[in-house]
Amino acid sequence: MSQAPIESKAGACYKAFESLLDMRRDIVTAIPALNCAATIAEVVAGCLRVVTEVVVVDDGSSDATAERAGAAGARVERLGRNHGKGFALRRALELALASEPAAVAMLDGDGQHDPADLPTLVEAWDGGRSSLIIGSRMSDSGNIPRARYWTNYIGSRILSRMSGYELSDSQSGYRLASAGLIRQWRLQSNGYAVESEMILKSSHLRAQLEEVPIRTIYGAEQSHFQPIRDTVRISCESIYFKLFGDQLAEDRPSDDR
Repeated sequence: MSQAPIESKAGACYKAFESLLDMRRDIVTAIPALNCAATIAEVVAGCLRVVTEVVVVDDGSSDATAERAGAAGARVERLGRNHGKGFALRRALELALASEPAAVAMLDGDGQHDPADLPTLVEAWDGGRSSLIIGSRMSDSGNIPRARYWTNYIGSRILSRMSGYELSDSQSGYRLASAGLIRQWRLQSNGYAVESEMILKSSHLRAQLEEVPIRTIYGAEQSHFQPIRDTVRISCESIYFKLFGDQLAEDRPSDDR
C-alpha cells in the first residue's frame, strides 16, 4: 500500500507546526476599524501568520466589520457608536496590553496596511535599537495621491521640528511600540492626531524611534481621512501636545531600550 498520502499529511502537519513555532507570542496586534467589512478578515488573517493574538475594536461600524474580524480569528470589541480613530485605537491598545505582551503592533483595517510588512517592523524591534517603530511609505511615494502626499510631507516636516526626530511619514498608522512606552504615553486624542501624540510624547520621554519601509497601498477602499481638514486638526492638536506633553505623559524617561 502506498504511503504517499500519509507522508504528505505528515509533512503538512510538520510545516504547520514549524509555522506555529515561528509565530510571535510576545507581540499583540491592535486594529481600530470602521466599516472595513470588505478587508478586515484578510488583514486579521495576515497578522495571525505572524502573531498569535489580534485585537480589533470596531468603532461603531454600520456593516459586518465586527463579525468578519471575529470569524477571521480576532478578539473583537464593538463600540456602540463612532468615537473616532484615536478613541478606538486607545481602546485596542488597552485590550492588547491586558495580555502582557512585550510590544504591540498597530495597523488599520481598511487594507492600506499590508500584514505582509509586519515582519519588517518585528525585525526592527528585535534589533533592540528602538521602542517605537514606524512603517514609512515614502520609499514608494509615487503611489500616494498628491493631496495626501503633500499634506503628509508638510506635516512630517513640522512634526520633525517639534519632536527632534527625522520623520518622513508622520501620519503612518503602521507602528510597533514597546508595552512600557505605550503605558507611559497616556494617550488622550480621539481622532487622527493620536499618531502625532505618540511621537511627541515619545520625544518627551526620550524614547528611540526608527522608521522602516513598507508598501504604499491606495486602492478602491474608502478612506475616512480628509487630507486638508484632518491635517489642520492634527497640527492644532500637535501644538497642544507639544506645549503640554510633559504634563500629559508619564514624567520620566522611557527605560524601554
